[in-house]
Amino acid sequence: MAELTNATRQPAAPGTGARLMAHLEQVAADLQEWPGALWQLDEAALGAVVGSMLRIGSRFENVAALVTAEALSRGTVANSTATGAPAWVARQAVGVEPTVVRRVGAVGVDCADPRNDVVAEALASGSASVPAAAAALREVPRVLPLLPTADRDDLLGRYLSLSDHGWRTLRQLSTRIVGEFAPEQLVRDEERQQECESVYWSDLPSGLTRFVAELSSGHAAAVKHALRALSAPAPAPQQCSTSTHPGPSGSAPGAASPLETETPERDTRTPAKRRADALVRLVDTAAGVLDGSSPRPVGEFGGTAKILVTLDYNTLYEGLRSAGRLDQLSEHGSAANGSAPTYLPGVGHTTDGELLDAGTLRRLSCDADLIPAVLGTDSEPLNVGRAKRLFTCGLRTAIIHRDKGCTFPGCDRPPDWCDAHHVRPWWAGGKTTLTNAALLCARHHTIVHRDLLTAQVTTTSVTWDLTPGRMPCRPGRQPAA
Repeated sequence: MAELTNATRQPAAPGTGARLMAHLEQVAADLQEWPGALWQLDEAALGAVVGSMLRIGSRFENVAALVTAEALSRGTVANSTATGAPAWVARQAVGVEPTVVRRVGAVGVDCADPRNDVVAEALASGSASVPAAAAALREVPRVLPLLPTADRDDLLGRYLSLSDHGWRTLRQLSTRIVGEFAPEQLVRDEERQQECESVYWSDLPSGLTRFVAELSSGHAAAVKHALRALSAPAPAPQQCSTSTHPGPSGSAPGAASPLETETPERDTRTPAKRRADALVRLVDTAAGVLDGSSPRPVGEFGGTAKILVTLDYNTLYEGLRSAGRLDQLSEHGSAANGSAPTYLPGVGHTTDGELLDAGTLRRLSCDADLIPAVLGTDSEPLNVGRAKRLFTCGLRTAIIHRDKGCTFPGCDRPPDWCDAHHVRPWWAGGKTTLTNAALLCARHHTIVHRDLLTAQVTTTSVTWDLTPGRMPCRPGRQPAA
């Protein structure tokens, strides 16, 4: 990647600054009128306004960071009474969220450094956002020592090129690099985090109690996954037919026909309240099992509260072998007299998108039932044809492994909130197989049946056809309007 410098930025024509200041004042005035004019817009225009406003807002933040860098270079910040760039920005942007103020100020400081010209140019061109720039500037020093032949500007440019994927993707990229070239560092980080873990609580004047937990990445991933699995919206069903279709937290049977579904009553709990209920349910279940009053977990968890991770097979296998968990080596292609290293390269990820070091995931796998089908063998039945109507056990696990969440275009609901839907309905001859299944959240499951949508499904992907009326209907019934 070619090095970019501030010299490549063409200076504006004389008078441009004054003209833009006048425009800026007009834009600020126009924003006051927008709320009252929204009723005049059609539905397509509403969507266009949302997209344009957010894109413009991101560009405004970029310019604010570059202005901060300019103010630092001129000595404007130093000559003020502010303690630094973030404080100077805060004075100019009273009422703006503190997180944004600190981010703009910090990136402005970095852009004032000539060594970060590639970042300033990316912000100026709009090819990167301020959050992505902040992530790149934070992550590159972390991985640069592990890549001795890498050029710093080139590496920064590669990180910034992923700006559209969000700052979390940049952090995950660093974790993957460290996992490949310095896996022992990830293991040490996890061990240090576990040493610093804490849980404490305090009684509030309102009578509530506040719990605060600081957990390592591995422990936090397990807790977050369990809470997500049990905190999905659970509408109370109102029976209007003989349908047996469960709520989103059920075991996700195949779809019933559009005219036989239940009319659910919306779950009015806030997300925070649902998570609180999930935490209490987990504690009640664990307490019942530990004191012997409940021989098995309370309620029907649907098999989604157990964390599902994806890890390179060789990394997993060699780690288990070195831990003495496996005896037969030759059939798996490992030398019987070989000794596995203490640390093996690689990282794994959960269905929630959490990246964890291979050592943590091998530890988790020692205490879990491995699903051979996910690891690439044919031990788990992934095709039960017409023998069963429900997607359960290993088959549902394989669907989650493939889909990662709701497959409807644009949806980001996690797999624990989703039903496994028969793309070709059971009553129309559809089979209970991986290639006739797709994860759908409760809302999009309803929409698919309402509009009679269908999809193309393979072992690796689901592609929806949004043309209404393509799903087969029961004989003698008309498609939904």
